[in-house]
Amino acid sequence: MRRVAILALAVLFLLYLFVDWGIAGPFGLSMGMKPEEVGGKLKKRAQPGVYQTAEVPNPHSFFDVYYLRFGPKTGLCWIVAESKPVATSVSGTELRSEFDQMEERLTAQYGKSKRYDLLQDGSMLNQPKDFMPGLQKKDRSLTAIWSVKDGAVMGDHLQSVLIQACALSDEKGCIRISYQFENFEQCGQELNAAEDYTL
Repeated sequence: MRRVAILALAVLFLLYLFVDWGIAGPFGLSMGMKPEEVGGKLKKRAQPGVYQTAEVPNPHSFFDVYYLRFGPKTGLCWIVAESKPVATSVSGTELRSEFDQMEERLTAQYGKSKRYDLLQDGSMLNQPKDFMPGLQKKDRSLTAIWSVKDGAVMGDHLQSVLIQACALSDEKGCIRISYQFENFEQCGQELNAAEDYTL
């Protein structure tokens, strides 16, 4: 009897190690989830398959809104988390600091990123004081990207993660993080086909 009990415990332990129990990814969300599985109030957006919510299974205190994209069959394929507004100077010092801190956290999670701090050629907004106006006018971008193809260590069926600084005004900005799952391309094809069916 004791041997049977030990064997049963050993089997349970192996199952725990090797079976996919559906452990969730970012914010407690998993690839392929359906809208009804997310919980909370989902508000449908104009973009096909996209919903907005302030409630996710495992929220992060830095973010206050989440955008989720679902394919009819593929389910959840994309997450965007947007931070609370960040008060900053026109030179973007405080926003850049928040960006750097979040990039460090993501680097600890996924490995080294590819960072892009770019200003469009010929832009007149090329002085330090022009950082926020440059972001607003899309003359400037501050992003970092982690992707499987570039060697990032991804789990949870993630394909890529992107962090981006955004401007809400000259003295207020936000940080957005986008998570793209492995089913992202198929999800987009499904949504395009569903929309084209209405033509």
